[in-house]
Amino acid sequence: MKENTELLTAKEAADFLKINEKKVYTLAQGGKLPGTKVTGKWIFPKAELETFLRRKAQESVRKSFFEAMINKKVVLICGSDDPIMYMAQGLFHKRHPEFTLFSSSVGSGEGLKLLKDGFCHIALSHLFDHPTGDFNFPFITTVFENPGSLVVINLFYRNIGFASTVDSVTSFHDIISQDLRFINRQNYSGIRTLTDHLLETEKVDSKNIRGYENEVYTHHDVTRHIVNGNADVGIAAESVAGYAGLCFTKIFEERFDMVTYKDTFFDQNIQVFVEFLRSEEFSALLNTMTGYNSRDTGNVMYAK
Repeated sequence: MKENTELLTAKEAADFLKINEKKVYTLAQGGKLPGTKVTGKWIFPKAELETFLRRKAQESVRKSFFEAMINKKVVLICGSDDPIMYMAQGLFHKRHPEFTLFSSSVGSGEGLKLLKDGFCHIALSHLFDHPTGDFNFPFITTVFENPGSLVVINLFYRNIGFASTVDSVTSFHDIISQDLRFINRQNYSGIRTLTDHLLETEKVDSKNIRGYENEVYTHHDVTRHIVNGNADVGIAAESVAGYAGLCFTKIFEERFDMVTYKDTFFDQNIQVFVEFLRSEEFSALLNTMTGYNSRDTGNVMYAK
């Protein structure tokens, strides 16, 4: 294919870009338009102008997408995985058909980072800091330069424990002694943080855990690997273990929160979601699930 080396005058560039000739000079002098001065006259490589147009078109598409996203009242959620959130999407849409809820299960830590970088409206997190005995706030302080700019709302509490094919797993020492295969969660997830804390507490080297290096992203992935015979034990929510017909030994009850910015908390899409959390429909959903508690659902939480 022959390279386009055609050079255009300012007038020809204006005609090509369909803008005023004076605007061409202004853009060129400001370094915003590809061109160069030769013997006092501006000339413009047509190939570079074509690239300029494509880039501007792409910027317009991105801008239009985000404007449409706002106009269509979208709620973007990133962070921890929980089966309740999958079921809640349908109920939320039924209650508010004019809104659309999108969620991505990337882990608590990654969700907080994505919220910081502006890629979602809400982060879901259940990270527990054992030294302080507090959920989420110690991690928020680490991730965000201004933790005071955030608000934390509780969604629910849930039981987390060992899900396994046998009922005798209460620790990682049990897993080693019974030579069981473990299925792990990904780095920066709340479950992975808990797993590594338990190993440290029990003084167990992860190298002695068969399958420690095998990672999945959701509770259902954990139980699926066990049911399919690819693993014998993992850590998951009680509700998921029960649906899979696995034995469950509770480790502890954890707090599952949503995190958002204070300056967007009163935006319509966030308020509608918080209102949904406080609704009878969401409460009824929690009450039908094993291992959940709604004592603080919809309440603003504060650091200990």
